[in-house]
Amino acid sequence: MRITPEQKAQIQRIISTLDCPQKCPCHTCDFQTRGQIEPIGDTGSLACLEDRGRYCPYGLSFGGRILCQCPLRKYLADHERG
Repeated sequence: MRITPEQKAQIQRIISTLDCPQKCPCHTCDFQTRGQIEPIGDTGSLACLEDRGRYCPYGLSFGGRILCQCPLRKYLADHERG
């Protein structure tokens, strides 16, 4: 994903609001990865496929899946799709 200066500024704003103890790859790879997530149909929701999702403050257990509610991962996934 190529990141524009505007997107980088938005990402920095999102990060400034996060309290993420997980050290997710989206924080450490210059935003080139958003970790292991997958869209749930056309709902706009994301499922976290990583074990750490069970302990993440942005993970929500629902229907046997972990829903990812991390604003950064959501932003990166939305912009990766275009």
